[in-house]
Amino acid sequence: MSSIVDNDTWFGQRRYVSAAEDLRHHGLDPAKVAIGTTCLVTFSSGLFGTLDGTLPQVVTNFEWPYSTTPLRVSATPSGKRFGLHFPSYGGTRIANSLEQLAACGVQQVIGLGLGGTPQSTVEIGDIVLLEGALRGDGVSNYYSPVEFPAVADLELTARLRAQLVARDWRHHVGLSFGTDALYREEGTLVERLKELGVLTIDLESSALLTVGRRLGLKCSWIGVVSDRLSESRHEGNIHSEHVMDRLLRLSELVIEVIDSEP
Repeated sequence: MSSIVDNDTWFGQRRYVSAAEDLRHHGLDPAKVAIGTTCLVTFSSGLFGTLDGTLPQVVTNFEWPYSTTPLRVSATPSGKRFGLHFPSYGGTRIANSLEQLAACGVQQVIGLGLGGTPQSTVEIGDIVLLEGALRGDGVSNYYSPVEFPAVADLELTARLRAQLVARDWRHHVGLSFGTDALYREEGTLVERLKELGVLTIDLESSALLTVGRRLGLKCSWIGVVSDRLSESRHEGNIHSEHVMDRLLRLSELVIEVIDSEP
């Protein structure tokens, strides 16, 4: 794990291939892709499929070269263009996607996802808006030293929260823990995160916020509590109907925020 005091490999100045070069290799010129300046990234394949089937596609002949991580060019009710993307799961995938989106001119990314909570006061189905994340992932160490914080963009996060408050939707604002190891969430870790007041545990937030900031992107993460983790049991189902319904409603809120961009 890199540190600012003893390792400078994270600067990444001598890369053998860039995202732009990779896109061109697959037949897509990033300079000619008009995705828009904002991308809504869903961390649920089911949610992406639903939105893909209901939102209008601005460019119907647009073909993203990576079939396992689909991207569409959609529009808000007022006609503002934005990207809709499913990067698959985990920190490595979102890091790659952020590189590709930045190469295509995207300037801000709103992540819409799911997370389990270690807190007994947070209910399944509650909305969580992140201020930042504890970096438990591995990929962000290739972009910055461990001392570099995973912090959400203040202005974008404030705009999302203003919409939550205006709707009087129950929500929590705080920190997450981003991990690469879904099946290694054990009791000691959960108890430590509970003591620290961490709201959720997920697979993408720390990579999204760290890598995005290092690439000069404005990034925020908003999502729904899918399950509860405690020392003795696991409660909930990450694919429950009311959780997915709440994610769909949140996507409408996010699109309104995109639509209201100055």
